[in-house]
Amino acid sequence: MRDQEERITELFRRHADDIHAYASWRVGRQDAADVVGEVFLVAWRSLDRVRVGEERGWLFGVARNVVLASRRQGATAAALEERMAMSAVAEDGSDRLAGDVALRDQVRRALNALGERDREVLVTATWFDLSSAEAARVLGISRPAYAVRLHRARTRFRTAFERMAKGEASQTIRNPVTVGGTQ
Repeated sequence: MRDQEERITELFRRHADDIHAYASWRVGRQDAADVVGEVFLVAWRSLDRVRVGEERGWLFGVARNVVLASRRQGATAAALEERMAMSAVAEDGSDRLAGDVALRDQVRRALNALGERDREVLVTATWFDLSSAEAARVLGISRPAYAVRLHRARTRFRTAFERMAKGEASQTIRNPVTVGGTQ
């Protein structure tokens, strides 16, 4: 434990200014300290995986990921605020809101009709705004395997969504070719 404290202190002493400069460039001076804090929190938690001599590059990689995550969160919040503002001032607000609620319910029911693996790949791909490489890494699969799983999940989602639109009963959709036991 003492060695870890000394190592993180030394890493901070040697690299914090550089990480701060990078963060200031990417997110501005007012948010740079938060990025630096998060980077070194990640470093503390992952210190045993950081190779000696490769710390600086690793810290910059973490800083980049922190900045990107921050931007995604900011973009998501801004988009949500914009949608809420637009729905509040729309002339046909109540009809639009009812349509949005119905659409969301239909999407939720279509997602629930899918298997867990399909839901996982679709949510990972769309909700968290990850690149294909990042999503594949999150799911623990290769990029080609991810691409295939995403394509198949989208196909099954489309089938489930269309069924919901037609008012058909929901059933778990595993393979669009053999839905309901027929081929």
